[in-house]
Amino acid sequence: MSAFAEQHPLYAEFEIEDDRVARWRFDQFSSLGFGNEEAWLLAASDADLHRARSLVAAECPLYLALRILF
Repeated sequence: MSAFAEQHPLYAEFEIEDDRVARWRFDQFSSLGFGNEEAWLLAASDADLHRARSLVAAECPLYLALRILF
């Protein structure tokens, strides 16, 4: 945790929540079949999870879905 976060508890809560959201997004992208590296890249980006689900459901190859999402 950063020194700033230690001095500002509300900021620290946002950092923790951001980490939780990133891990949740990683889990969601992983469950769609993306590898760890791709899932982390997608989780950290603005990639639309709903769109990713739609692409995978439509049997779009993962390599192509990754290109579309970025």
